[in-house]
Amino acid sequence: MSTGALGASAGSASAEDYVPINVGHWVGLYDGPNTSSKAGWADVPPGGAIIAQCWTVGESIGNYGNTWYRAYQVYWPSAGWTNVSPDVYVFAGYADGNARTVDRDPKIPRCR
Repeated sequence: MSTGALGASAGSASAEDYVPINVGHWVGLYDGPNTSSKAGWADVPPGGAIIAQCWTVGESIGNYGNTWYRAYQVYWPSAGWTNVSPDVYVFAGYADGNARTVDRDPKIPRCR
C-alpha cells in the first residue's frame, strides 16, 4: 500500500486502518450503515480495500451480522486508491468477515 493511501482523514475519527475486501463478496458503498441509500460509487470487488475510520452497528444482512465500516478511501484493483466524499459505509461481513469490527482492531474504534 502506498503512503498516500494513509493520508489525513476527512472525518472526526482519531484512528484508521486498512481493510482488505477478502471474503469473496463484492461490497457496495452506502451513504449510511444500511442498504437503503447507495452512494454514487461502483461496488468494490474482492482484492479491493478500504481505509476504515471506525465501525458502527447498522442493518443486519443474512448471517453476516450488523456491523459496518465508515471509510473515506477505497481501492479498486483496476483503478487504484480514490478519496470518496462524503464518507461511505461498507458492510463489514462482506468486506472482511467482521475481522476488524467490535474493537478487534485498536486502530478502528467504534464511530461516535
